[in-house]
Amino acid sequence: MSKLPLGSVFKIILKKKTSLRFLTGTIASFSFSIAVILSTIGLMDGYVVTLKEALAKSNGDIKFTSPESFFLDEGHLFKSSQDIEAYTTLLQLESFALINEQSKGVLLKGIDQEKFKRVTGINTEKLGETGVLLGSQLQKHFDLKVGEQITLAVASGKAKNQGSVLLRSFTIKGIVDHGIFEKDLRFIYANKSTVSNLLDYKDGTSNLGLIKLKPEVSIESALKQFAAKYGEDYGFEAFWSEFEVLLDAVEVEKVSISLILQLIVIVAILNVVAFIIFIYEIKAQDFFMLRALGLSIKSFQNFWFVLLFLIWSISCLISIGLVEIFTYAILKLPFLQIPGDIYELNELKTILDVFDYMYVFGVSLVWIFLIGFFTMRRFKKQSLISGLRQEFS
Repeated sequence: MSKLPLGSVFKIILKKKTSLRFLTGTIASFSFSIAVILSTIGLMDGYVVTLKEALAKSNGDIKFTSPESFFLDEGHLFKSSQDIEAYTTLLQLESFALINEQSKGVLLKGIDQEKFKRVTGINTEKLGETGVLLGSQLQKHFDLKVGEQITLAVASGKAKNQGSVLLRSFTIKGIVDHGIFEKDLRFIYANKSTVSNLLDYKDGTSNLGLIKLKPEVSIESALKQFAAKYGEDYGFEAFWSEFEVLLDAVEVEKVSISLILQLIVIVAILNVVAFIIFIYEIKAQDFFMLRALGLSIKSFQNFWFVLLFLIWSISCLISIGLVEIFTYAILKLPFLQIPGDIYELNELKTILDVFDYMYVFGVSLVWIFLIGFFTMRRFKKQSLISGLRQEFS
């Protein structure tokens, strides 16, 4: 039996505007469901990546502290380690910023400008001896400008003045954007020697250290080596340690939500099934006539699977564009802006890699062919003779 070209079957389906509109709606719903899943995964991946990038910007690769709280950095810590590209130590303390008769609890960080820049990448050249750098959210909160004065209140470090408050005015030299809401709202950077002199501490006194590793060194292996070699004197943590629980929770939720959102895909695929049944019912006479004229059941089945593949392919392409639209809307529309004090970040962004696309597209392809297969079984059960008798009686 000769095989009729599949193009004839496509012409039959798309001949009526009703069928074309149904097909368009089916593709639209399927592409939308795929885009929703991609956007969800992309937002969660983007959250993790953005949060880690922001944390690295203020913490380097590894943080270290001393069990005794304070330690003395004389410039030769970890000199024997071959894994460290640069390190810096800080003197940080709780303080209050006094601005326009208002106060705000802040974290004053005394830094070594050159070393801190090498470790974190934050530009501290404008700092100087009497200047400070403010977090971007703190600057917005009080509507401060570069060149204005800010007064900081810190507790005295001298035993004889225990409990007394020291006031010191600084000039705002610049604004730092960490990308993390809480850090941008609380962090103030000053020269380390200035902070030490203010508290009457010995030069080199520190209570926090940051390490930048060489690119080829993994953080996990470095943590193990440092703990074994320097563990008696210092405690070491990865730069994301303060948000480790949150990051782990996001990874778990990403899997859970992506599985739950498969229900949206199933609903969209049911629309595909409805389209197939709709076409089969209204074009049954034409299909059985084609079969009578030589269209084999195998060719008929191949046609439906080619149609399903085309629906899937077009939907995947459209979903990529929809993801870009969703991303733009989330970043630009005011009513979709995230509250940074809840989600930690100042803004979200969507990050998707090839694996994410392969995962979502692959699962949707399996779903559409699986349901399409069971739908086709129903059509194959009806013989040519019974179909012709039913449609032309």
